[in-house]
Amino acid sequence: GMIGVSAEEVLVASTGVIGQLLPMARIREGMKKVAFTLDGGNDLARAIMTTDTVPKAAAVKMEGADFTIGGICKGSGMIHPSLATFLCFLTTDAAVDKDFLKQALRQAADVSFNMVSVDGDTSTNDTLLFLTNGLAGNEPITKKSRLAEAFQQALNHLCIHLAKLIARDGEGANHRIEVTVSGAPNVFAARLAARTIVSSSLVKSAVHGADPNWGRIIAALGRSGVEVEEKKIDLYLGNICLLKDGRPVPFDHDEAVRVLLKDEVPIAVNLNMGIGTATAWGCDLSEEYVTINSAYTT
Repeated sequence: GMIGVSAEEVLVASTGVIGQLLPMARIREGMKKVAFTLDGGNDLARAIMTTDTVPKAAAVKMEGADFTIGGICKGSGMIHPSLATFLCFLTTDAAVDKDFLKQALRQAADVSFNMVSVDGDTSTNDTLLFLTNGLAGNEPITKKSRLAEAFQQALNHLCIHLAKLIARDGEGANHRIEVTVSGAPNVFAARLAARTIVSSSLVKSAVHGADPNWGRIIAALGRSGVEVEEKKIDLYLGNICLLKDGRPVPFDHDEAVRVLLKDEVPIAVNLNMGIGTATAWGCDLSEEYVTINSAYTT
């Protein structure tokens, strides 16, 4: 009633301490002060922050089409989909067929938000919403439209950008880790392997301490459940080859440390067993993560 729409038109999203009831009296009072404006996206990105250190917002304009896709998200800890303390709201002024939109959003989530791990912990309230208003006045995009592929690519690009922002702003994080697994039997195996490596506490700790202990990466790969053959594995840290055909390669230790000290730490594993490829994003594990989460409710 307060904003002039029916309850069925309101989508609810929240994060916070699990099991604690929302302070409805404060929410009712706060609703009276909310300003609904057409350019409120950046304000909203800031308003939904909790332990995030920066607001997260981005937009893409599609080539050859006169519409935009925008997005804001929040999330910093308890990030390990299938369920995370993660909220993301996407909007577009394009007219899009509902079935195609659903399919496109699921595909975009699978290559972006579902490939992020901050701490391996999940939560109860993952929310990803995509709202369209059709104000661009285009013919509604369906999966058979000439713009379908371009729309999907634009959406993927935006979601991956936002996912990377989440990984970089992980609680207490100093480095973003990007793990690419190629040569897997299929894409699902590649995703599982990449996510297992990027979410390994030992890999994350090694990155935090700039320790080129590649055995941790291979150990995580080995327990991922993905079929591998040791003698086929190639492993790279940045441009430095650490393992070739399953055998250790002599490398410059100091050069490897320099890669680990960068803001972005790229790890690439080629299983040489197929054409499945996937990339996952995460961050290092720091003392500050423990500090933040040991005093979370106090």
